[in-house]
Amino acid sequence: MKRATRLLSSLAILLFLPLVAHAQFEDEHAFLWTQAGGMQDLGTITGSQNSLAYGISQLGEVVGYDIIGNNATPFRWTSKAGMQAIPAFGTIYAYAAAVNNSGEIIGDYYPNGTSSQMRAFIWTPTGGLQDLGTLGGITAAVGGINRSGQVVGSSTTASGVDHGFLWTQGGGMRDLGTFFPCAINDAGLMAGTTSAANGDPEAAVWNNGKVSILGPGVACGINNRGQVVGTRYTPHGSSEQAFIWSPGGTGMQLLPQLPGAVATIGQAINDSGQVVGWNFPPPGGNAYQAFIWTQAGGAQDIGNLGGNYGAQAFAINDAGQVVGSSTIQ
Repeated sequence: MKRATRLLSSLAILLFLPLVAHAQFEDEHAFLWTQAGGMQDLGTITGSQNSLAYGISQLGEVVGYDIIGNNATPFRWTSKAGMQAIPAFGTIYAYAAAVNNSGEIIGDYYPNGTSSQMRAFIWTPTGGLQDLGTLGGITAAVGGINRSGQVVGSSTTASGVDHGFLWTQGGGMRDLGTFFPCAINDAGLMAGTTSAANGDPEAAVWNNGKVSILGPGVACGINNRGQVVGTRYTPHGSSEQAFIWSPGGTGMQLLPQLPGAVATIGQAINDSGQVVGWNFPPPGGNAYQAFIWTQAGGAQDIGNLGGNYGAQAFAINDAGQVVGSSTIQ
């Protein structure tokens, strides 16, 4: 199974690499998890072997992508209709990354079938697919979308340098410079990554043009209370641990690792402060552990679909529904 790599930052890309190791050995399926019902296998589009769920709306619509032969096809899933393919320019590879309550879906695609020319798109039920453009270069990749349809991500400039962007339907792409946003809340606050003077990544929040540094690492999610989740890195990325940061708090709160884990990735947060992500196994171990964390209950392993290489959780909505991917055999 081949997975998209994002342009958000070099260290942000590291957050997506474990899944590749899973799929080298066995099939992987998208899942939907709830506290009451456990983990539901969402299956695949007919004829495929692998699928992955990246995003979920507050209404329970799930998006991701499905691998069919040499093609990656973006999908949308609902409890009524199941998994349906979304046409994406007829390209070789396309990925759906996030969806809002209006059913607006964002993702990435390869118009020429090469990773050097990844482009970003938005799909709407009424308007179909639209290329988001670039900041003057040839590549772009999405990070997140909010309720009003604002999209964040990364694009190359005319000089070939990666910059972050904020996109709106009326204004197109706004260049955010060296702040690389991974998520945006409904008030327009963005969580993302910038670089320290020595080049090390720093988790940060963008608020009306002001960038506030949270600490070393990568910020991946933000809720409507302004709480941020991500992964804290020690110098030179020698270890990783999930964190939650709250406005007015005391800085990064490191989240506990599940028993046996050697590192933790914080990926997404809902308005109740529930965090999801995954744990890395110790040396020699195979199974990644998808988790949900709450302030009151701590970290909980949410299980897997039966595969030897475990599961990863990528998104959560306010109802506590979690989506991600798990090996199945």
